[in-house]
Amino acid sequence: MVRVVLSQELQRGAGGVREVAVAAGNYRELVAELCGRFPAITEDAVAKHALAIDGVVIQMPLLESFGAGSELVFVNRIAGG
Repeated sequence: MVRVVLSQELQRGAGGVREVAVAAGNYRELVAELCGRFPAITEDAVAKHALAIDGVVIQMPLLESFGAGSELVFVNRIAGG
């Protein structure tokens, strides 16, 4: 199981839940689990976020994997200009 901390935007889709435990080993499994558990969370909403895996922020986490016990934090993407 991994510990997942949702951003404020994703918390709204999860009915106010801030933190969940998920059985996932990679990003695709994580997104599928979140969307299945919380129908108001869409893949598009998740894709708007970066993902911090054990403190390392990944802007485009599509191919990322992680181990049991990891902490995952969804954060708003940083935009520059």
